[in-house]
Amino acid sequence: MPEHLMESHPSVQAVQLEPFQHQVGGHTVVLHYDETTLCKPLVKREQHFYVTQPEELKEFTAEYRGVIDVQLQEDNNGYITLIGYPHHIDSNDTLLKPDSGSSSPLSSGSDSEATTTQYHIAHKNTPIKHKTGSSTGIRFLRSGSLEVSTQTDKVFSTADSSKKGSLNPWSLRCHKMLLKKWRNQGQSSDTSKFILLENVAARFKRPCILDLKMGTRQHGDDASENKKKLQMEKCKQSTSSTLGVRVCGMQVYQVDSETYTSRDKYHGRSLSEEGFSQTIRQFLHDGRNIRLDIIKTILEKLKKLHHLVEKQDSFRFYSSSLLIMYDGIEGGMDSAETLSQQNMRNSDEVLHNESLDNDDNDKGRVVVRMIDFAHTTHRGFYGDKTTHDGPDRGYLLGLENLIKVFRQLQDEYTAS
Repeated sequence: MPEHLMESHPSVQAVQLEPFQHQVGGHTVVLHYDETTLCKPLVKREQHFYVTQPEELKEFTAEYRGVIDVQLQEDNNGYITLIGYPHHIDSNDTLLKPDSGSSSPLSSGSDSEATTTQYHIAHKNTPIKHKTGSSTGIRFLRSGSLEVSTQTDKVFSTADSSKKGSLNPWSLRCHKMLLKKWRNQGQSSDTSKFILLENVAARFKRPCILDLKMGTRQHGDDASENKKKLQMEKCKQSTSSTLGVRVCGMQVYQVDSETYTSRDKYHGRSLSEEGFSQTIRQFLHDGRNIRLDIIKTILEKLKKLHHLVEKQDSFRFYSSSLLIMYDGIEGGMDSAETLSQQNMRNSDEVLHNESLDNDDNDKGRVVVRMIDFAHTTHRGFYGDKTTHDGPDRGYLLGLENLIKVFRQLQDEYTAS
């Protein structure tokens, strides 16, 4: 493991990392660290946001849990294993300053072009904690091929193919891209820094996840002219420009077939406004019924997030995403009539508690989280010279249109 870690913490136990099988969007790999923790390549600006974010936003972001070093090791048979070496120090002590130049070479965006600090693995015989009872069952070869075990009951299917696999197709794609980067860069004994984040999906048995790219603008203030042009074109040709939001990825558990259906960012970019509404409808459909029981909670959380974002003066969440999650195996209501009766009984309570978090009285069946802060900025953030006034109107527009679509679905099925 890295010499500086061995000297300071000789008892540190390395952890074998695995693919996060529920990654539905993004272009950087997300790894499974333990049952409640994920890790992703460190980008200095994103880490800085997690450590310095306003207290009121923490309800809508994943908990930040520090930094680890990740190494890709290869055995005699050519199989690739990802090994994590935790930093057993306070997470705040690992915060990289704007001039430290220690981004992960496996990250993307402007920070990936910065000078990197890498550490040599001097002790490959460091004890490694292997996962037990894992259902992921994936092994990568240096050649780029992979083996995927079918010993799992979490099966994915796609809209464009009859093929089924044991992992989300987008997760597999991201891991193949990771291996390609590693191979092209010639990395063998060097490590990359990853940040540790709460695995919000861990609370669900069959997580249904909607990944939404938020805002009318996606490029950061430091983007090159080519990057600006590319991102502006993507927004113009998608619902980002008109709605302030577009689908970046999705998986929905189907109770009738016991499989997941998935959509990727390319599907999301092709959607019209009507297609966007239909995709939100699909996100709530479990193969048998529309999950009317969770719409009220989704609306309450989106309204509260809108209120909080509106208060953040000068904040810009460029290229960030919003995750909406619920459990695909919890039973919904049998009919719209049942929902209508419940709404009539609880109308006064809903008005009274509309701005309150619903986790306590609804057992956290719905989770809404902001993610991906590599291009986030605000006045005084990370030494940025460009400043903005007022709240992020593009982000707020996306939330307003999301609320509108979910409310229309609620009204439609309540009245039918």
